[in-house]
Amino acid sequence: MEKYDVIVVGAGPAGVAAAKASGKTGAKTLLIEKAPAIMANKPCGQATSQETLKTAEVKPEPDIVLNKAYAIVYAPNMNYVKIDRIGFLIDKSRFLQEIAAQAAEYGVEIHVREEFIDMKIADRSVVVKTSRGEYEAGVVIGADGYNSRVAKCVGVIEKSEPIPTIQYIMVNCRIKYPDAVRFFLGNNVAPGGYAWIFPKNEKIAEVGIGVRVASAKEYLDAFVKRFSDELGKAQIIDYRGAPVPIGGMIKDPVRDRVILIGDAAGTVIPLTGAGIHSSIAAGLAAGKVAGEASQEGETSRERLGEFYELYKPWIERIDKSLKVLRVVEKLSDSELNMLAEILSDQDILDLANGLDIVRVAKKLASHPIFAIKLVKAILT
Repeated sequence: MEKYDVIVVGAGPAGVAAAKASGKTGAKTLLIEKAPAIMANKPCGQATSQETLKTAEVKPEPDIVLNKAYAIVYAPNMNYVKIDRIGFLIDKSRFLQEIAAQAAEYGVEIHVREEFIDMKIADRSVVVKTSRGEYEAGVVIGADGYNSRVAKCVGVIEKSEPIPTIQYIMVNCRIKYPDAVRFFLGNNVAPGGYAWIFPKNEKIAEVGIGVRVASAKEYLDAFVKRFSDELGKAQIIDYRGAPVPIGGMIKDPVRDRVILIGDAAGTVIPLTGAGIHSSIAAGLAAGKVAGEASQEGETSRERLGEFYELYKPWIERIDKSLKVLRVVEKLSDSELNMLAEILSDQDILDLANGLDIVRVAKKLASHPIFAIKLVKAILT
């Protein structure tokens, strides 16, 4: 039985980052992925901040950054707030492969087309069974998605609340704003969520939606028809759906010899559903802790709990964003329209990303409606 210090299950953003960070500590690390390739298997808008690439230590090369764009957020009445901060539209598959290549440079062993089946935790190690065989490890990092098998093996039944999402990649588009990612709010457009148009260029775009208590596909098809001038002659070349965990982090993703990250732990910004940056940060924290702890021979829950300290800034951001989500999801379309008239682009960025939400709450405190509906909930 081959022995490793750390085994990482799943090669999404959290998993490749964890493997890299573990390898960087000198730990003997194995990364396994059930798909035949390390690539973007889950539907994703593939829009992210410039800071994401800096966190991942990936250079913004042309084969990774496909487009640069500002953002426009539309209220239900189609009034909008323009956010001038420039972000990246990336090739997520190439992005993940670049981080995996960095992990390999640190000595990480990578297996694709190998499925995690089961594991048993012993006093000092974990025995992992896969479709290829069995391995022994000091720590297992579960980055294997929303329906994590690693989580089930350690008795974690809690899952972050999901929102169903569907995305089309559409070609032969006539995109009006090829340099802007657009977000559309409204209970008639996307109840409990939002719709988006993310352009790769003038002719190719990612068009998707996240909704709750409704049929995501029906709402997405209605959204496409609404923008028939841009999408009426377009055709779908990629159609995928998946749950996105927007209910915040689960209570205890760290156990003896196991750390859960990514969708398995809910390391996603709730209001936006964005998870690339936050999950990479979770992977880097988990990989560092697991790699060091396994080499020390101390892999208890208490030792691995250092993850919480390293990931603390993101835990706080996720918690703050969840507070804002719980309020915004109850607003009517007319209230969303009013909110769009009050908020600046910086206000929206802070609320969406769980940053300086207290500042925004104070700004809203004098408004007769939002003082009650938003401010109290945010400041509590």
